[in-house]
Amino acid sequence: MKYLAFDIEAANGYKPSSICSIGVVIADEQFNILSRTNYWINPKTKYNLNGTRRNVGIDLHLDKQLLDNSLDFSQMYDTFKALFTDKQYVVVGHAVDADVRMLNAACERYGLPSIDFSFICSQLLYKLYFGEKEVKALNKIAAEMGVEFEQHNSEEDALVSLLTLKYLVKKSGMSLQQLMQKYHYRAGSNNNFELIRPASLDGQVSKRQQTQILVEKIKNYAQTVQKQSNLYKGKVFCLARSLELSDSPLLYQVVEHIVANGGRYTAKLAKCNVYVFGTEQTDQDKMRENRVAELQQQNILNTTTIQQLLMGDKV
Repeated sequence: MKYLAFDIEAANGYKPSSICSIGVVIADEQFNILSRTNYWINPKTKYNLNGTRRNVGIDLHLDKQLLDNSLDFSQMYDTFKALFTDKQYVVVGHAVDADVRMLNAACERYGLPSIDFSFICSQLLYKLYFGEKEVKALNKIAAEMGVEFEQHNSEEDALVSLLTLKYLVKKSGMSLQQLMQKYHYRAGSNNNFELIRPASLDGQVSKRQQTQILVEKIKNYAQTVQKQSNLYKGKVFCLARSLELSDSPLLYQVVEHIVANGGRYTAKLAKCNVYVFGTEQTDQDKMRENRVAELQQQNILNTTTIQQLLMGDKV
């Protein structure tokens, strides 16, 4: 898997089809930059660098002579279609649905087929991770990350979009896939000029459904783990709810350790004989652990911590 980040600028904010540059940055799975390219495009239109608001004065860092001598969008279409539809890439952008609308407008202007692909919005993922009510502009996120860049330069904007994704993955300790699962994130798509925006489906899935989805995911993961010892033979483990619902690397490390050593995972406290405390106690944990204390007193249940478990302590 590789990442392809892109950003598009238009020479006339009132004409979405007036694409004048497309910046593309490609990175490997560890976010190491493999290539950076700014494709200059002759927009064949009157320039208006005020965007869609009077006297904004957006600086797109354009060399009009260079653009006048560049190929137009129709002549570059095959290049862009090959890039965006290449299955080896996870395509990402910031407020990316606006860029896709410009692509669609340019295709329609020149009578070209729709470029059909899926994409991730770094702006939305940032908003979800930090729990913010409003989306944040790329320059503000760059300032938070300590990154200096030339805003509205397509190649530079594409790079910072990619760095935003890298920042979220590093800060969360999760992979992109885990982040998307945590927030029930639906990637955006473009199909025959029909744009579906990236979105979080959290409001459309009940908490009970979310729990069921995550528990099923844990069970499916446990089935992929190869048994290596009988250390926990006959032991059935139930996890603190906060750990179980975290969908984090630590969760899967714990599950892998249990199964690899001959134990089994269950989401139901009544079916376990070992309970694993989480790193912090949430309200959900407290409810479950009141019952844990009762079962301990009856010598029905043993308990352990994540640290003790991963150190291989007997339970």
